[in-house]
Amino acid sequence: MIGRIFLASVAVAIAVALPSNVRAVTVQSNARNVPYVIGFHPLHSSQTPYLGQMHLNFNDGVISGTYTDISIRPGSPFANGTNIPVSGGVSNGNVTLVIRQVTFRGTMQGDKMNGSATIRGGIYTFAAQKGTPGSGH
Repeated sequence: MIGRIFLASVAVAIAVALPSNVRAVTVQSNARNVPYVIGFHPLHSSQTPYLGQMHLNFNDGVISGTYTDISIRPGSPFANGTNIPVSGGVSNGNVTLVIRQVTFRGTMQGDKMNGSATIRGGIYTFAAQKGTPGSGH
């Protein structure tokens, strides 16, 4: 329960930091360099999430792009990484993102992605929102 509340608060915090006029990516489209902020933390944890900035390309359901670590919390699995390749796909509302050897699986609804990944043997939950950090209203 606490983990769900924390994840919801992370999603809200990410959404508040993003512009209100951001539109959803149409999965069938060919969108390039679409910015997303992603936050992830261990399941049932109240720790500050690790954060990253992704720039994703969508090509008929195929995802490619880059990830840059923007965490203030030490110990990120992608610590200080810049322009780390991202690959994956989206189909019927299901999304897969692969960053290094970590596979994030979840759902995509409009501008948002939610799901989980196994990192260092532990389950992590993630939330991603279209936009850039600090772009506010």
